[in-house]
Amino acid sequence: MINCLGDNWVKTWSLGLPSWENTPNHINIRSILWLRNLAIAYDMIDFAKARYNLLGNGGHWFPGQQAKEVEKLDLTACLAASPHADQIPHLLAETHRLLSGETVQRLSSS
Repeated sequence: MINCLGDNWVKTWSLGLPSWENTPNHINIRSILWLRNLAIAYDMIDFAKARYNLLGNGGHWFPGQQAKEVEKLDLTACLAASPHADQIPHLLAETHRLLSGETVQRLSSS
C-alpha cells in the first residue's frame, strides 16, 4: 500500500475525518477514501465499486452518501482537523468518477 499511496498518506489518511453525519450532504468521506485506497493499492476495483454504489442504499450497514457533487460543496469546516484537508475534495471527486456506476441494493433488501 505504501508503494502505491505513499508513507505519509497510509499513516495519516484517516486522521481528523468527520463522521458521515457531520459532513455536507452526509458524504461518507472515511469509507470513500478507504475504498479508494483499496482500489488503487490492491486493484480491488470491483469490490470498491460494489461498496461505493451501496452508499445511499446501504442503510445502517453502509451509511452515508456518495461524493456525487462534491465540487459544489465547501468541506473546509468538516475537514479542518485533517492533515489532507486541501487534497480530500479532489480525491473524493476523482474517486466518484472511478467508482460510480449503477445503484446497488443490499442482498438482504432484495
